[in-house]
Amino acid sequence: MAFRAFAMPVEPVVVLSGVATTDERPYVELPSFAAARADTGVAIHEVNDTRLLDAVKDVGFSFVRTDLFWEDVQAPDGWHFDAYDKLVSDGAARGLGVLFILGYKHYQFSPDQPPTTTSQLAAFYRYVYQSAQRYRSAKVRFEVWNEEDHKMYWLAEPSPPGYRNLLTTAVKAARAANPNVKIASGGVQQVNRVFIRAVGDISSPTLRGADAISVHPYRQEYPESVFADYRALREDLAKYRNAPAIWATEWSYPSYGYEYVAGIDNGHSPEARARQAKYAVRRFLVDWIAGVGLTAYYDMRNDGTSTTNQEHNFGLLDENNNRLPAYNASKYLFSFTANATSAKYFIDEDEKYVVLKLGTGTGAVKYVLWSYGDGDALKLDASHLPPRAVVTDMYGKVLTTTNVLAVPEARGPVFVSVPS
Repeated sequence: MAFRAFAMPVEPVVVLSGVATTDERPYVELPSFAAARADTGVAIHEVNDTRLLDAVKDVGFSFVRTDLFWEDVQAPDGWHFDAYDKLVSDGAARGLGVLFILGYKHYQFSPDQPPTTTSQLAAFYRYVYQSAQRYRSAKVRFEVWNEEDHKMYWLAEPSPPGYRNLLTTAVKAARAANPNVKIASGGVQQVNRVFIRAVGDISSPTLRGADAISVHPYRQEYPESVFADYRALREDLAKYRNAPAIWATEWSYPSYGYEYVAGIDNGHSPEARARQAKYAVRRFLVDWIAGVGLTAYYDMRNDGTSTTNQEHNFGLLDENNNRLPAYNASKYLFSFTANATSAKYFIDEDEKYVVLKLGTGTGAVKYVLWSYGDGDALKLDASHLPPRAVVTDMYGKVLTTTNVLAVPEARGPVFVSVPS
């Protein structure tokens, strides 16, 4: 009887020292990390729910994203911003800004369709002007429409020329009302570069275009696959007269209906929600590493009670405001990274793992490391860390190790703190 030896895959070993001035890996500096982390928000749908805003603040977000419906604020008897004024005020009381989505149809000026004619665009101009002027002194930014590359949201067959006219109108109106306004294009589905290129750069010698191009990088693949999309989009945007930033204004993973939870027929199951938490943490980290100018999670609270409706399973809170694992993991991530004053990272795209190294004002050193390929893993060699180093899981639970710790993809990110 003959025996054959099969080569087993060797898991990469990451050795950490906890020394601020030592690079255990050929790290890449991340000067944009702190700014990207600080400009992270979340979508909400109920603008008058202060309890929801308390939860937004508790996690660590800096703003909320919601619709500023044209039909809500403009009526035959004048302008009615009261509900949105209250949201801006309630948010400011909690240190939160607002990203308003400008749109959509209007029963009087543009019923059941996007504004495309001269008169419709003129009416839309007045709406944008009034909105930008009203909030010119508040911590408010704007996004023009939402997923205009999709028939359901554009309210017609998607039209890059039609959207270009709308975006140009909105940017002109907003800048006329407030020269310092921050305004972005509407988030396209996934990273739809074909649509973005077809719309093109609206800048001219007399008009500064949008400050950012928004995308919604939803995907069936793992979060780290977005790095390549961002690189390609940045190459496109570098050709603009004034290169805009990239904003990821909507993106997350539901606990039901996506491939990463395939085989789990209940979006409320502990297993599905644990996987969602792991992807939520990594989704934030990849946008911070990529230096996205603004990023918003979708969304803060589940939109319903169904265990098998994808749209009811995106939230950090359930429909009764109970904290889900993704809430707790996200809060720990914000807390862990709160005092980072410097950052650098290493990505092995062949072995599929990431190491993020953070410096702090106190001299402490922190790491976040994880595997991201399906079934991939790495090993953390903690034997070179000082005795006071603490290793935790993504919820802050201490993992006892003084030697080698397996970090499979299924474990989720591991956090290491080395006191000064």
